[in-house]
Amino acid sequence: MIQIFIQIVQGWRELGAVGLGALAVAFIIGAMVFAPRPPMCVVSGLVFGFIAIPVVLLASTLGSVLAFLFSRYLFRSRFLKLIERRPVWRALVEAIDAEGWRLVGLLRLASLIPGTATNYLLGVTRIGLWPYTAATLVGLLPQIFLFVYVGAAGQIALEDLSESPLRAALIVVGLIFTAWAVFMVTRRTKAVLARYSTLHDDFRASGRVCVAGGRTRPTGDDHQSHRNLR
Repeated sequence: MIQIFIQIVQGWRELGAVGLGALAVAFIIGAMVFAPRPPMCVVSGLVFGFIAIPVVLLASTLGSVLAFLFSRYLFRSRFLKLIERRPVWRALVEAIDAEGWRLVGLLRLASLIPGTATNYLLGVTRIGLWPYTAATLVGLLPQIFLFVYVGAAGQIALEDLSESPLRAALIVVGLIFTAWAVFMVTRRTKAVLARYSTLHDDFRASGRVCVAGGRTRPTGDDHQSHRNLR
């Protein structure tokens, strides 16, 4: 699949703005059909350079929003049936309903499941469209920036290595620092998600849901118990 993508994208480079538009369409569709985003980002950077960063970011966000809307309004019942058979997905939906956009942003940085699956899964939660869109845009930025940067840096290094070794070296140094920053953010995000998952499991066992700041709130069953007591 990636080989085909490379061959197609190379032909788009000579088309200018039209080629960038075609690239955007590819990423919109890719966000809905389980296409591997990281290698696609690298190829985009290698062919188009740094200008691919905003194109890929906005197109990936739009594709994620479309998948979210399809799940919410067209395939909701089907996805709910799938979620009921997968405890991890069910727990994730409950956690997002409790945390909202904060957890969506964290999942975009270091998702526990494939990104496209996340897009459809989030459609059955109670999160609003605009918080979802904003969290997705911000959460996708670091990794998209890194992988497009890898491709763009490779392009510049290949073109300028003989003419300007210093510039090529600076590009490589910038790539190293960018990769380090994204790695640190991703590692921290995974630690937060793991800690949240542990707390969430503990509170589910006690009939409560963990929300931001370590606070808890009753589940629906807990509310019902309180009403019965009254």
